[in-house]
Amino acid sequence: MSDFLVNFGSYGEVNQRLTQAANRMGTILDDLNNFLKNMGEATKGQAAPLWQEQQLKWTQAYMDMNTRLNTGARTSTEVANIFQEGDRRGANIMM
Repeated sequence: MSDFLVNFGSYGEVNQRLTQAANRMGTILDDLNNFLKNMGEATKGQAAPLWQEQQLKWTQAYMDMNTRLNTGARTSTEVANIFQEGDRRGANIMM
């Protein structure tokens, strides 16, 4: 039989820090995205099509980074909850 030892207190703290870091990084990405949106208005002439192409790439990368940040933090928290629920169920079976 396999045993899992999970320090729920430490895992909860790690998840809290992960969520805070993801939120901070999300704010930085949002600020950068807002700045870059306005750059398109400053490009004229031959630079405009090049900028538009790069802007589309950035927008896709920005959306992907935000999704990954949010998904990673949320998934880690869900895993912690699953382990805690499993631990509770195991304890109830033994009673």
